[in-house]
Amino acid sequence: MIDDETPKKDEALLHQIFVTMRLFTKAINDTIKRYNVYSSEWSVLRYLTNHPSVSQTAIATALQIEPAAISKTLAKMEKKGLIYRTCKEDKREKYITLTEQGRTLYPLVAAHVNEQRSLALRGLSAEDRKAARLFINTMFENLYEH
Repeated sequence: MIDDETPKKDEALLHQIFVTMRLFTKAINDTIKRYNVYSSEWSVLRYLTNHPSVSQTAIATALQIEPAAISKTLAKMEKKGLIYRTCKEDKREKYITLTEQGRTLYPLVAAHVNEQRSLALRGLSAEDRKAARLFINTMFENLYEH
């Protein structure tokens, strides 16, 4: 049942999720800046480690990032020597691949990100984490449909 307080509580819940993710992103950025990498680049680095040589469009779709934003992030990463772009059959579509430098950097950055993740999830039981995944997945599906 939805009472008069539910909209306020729902707003507070979503605000808390938003603020928590901003705090987590800041912690990640503070931790990995020593490698001259930021959270947006980390997301791409992680994705490319698991999906080598994929299109820019595929990266944007998988990470739910606007095409202009992913283009900007990839340009920065290319300038840093972390990725390179190639054309395959369709000359309009660029395929992104990690360079040796990007592949070498990944485990170094991953170790620091994993530390922050462990810190953020400290005190949550396996059951709590399972419930949180279900909750977040439901929200994602609700939003993704629209």
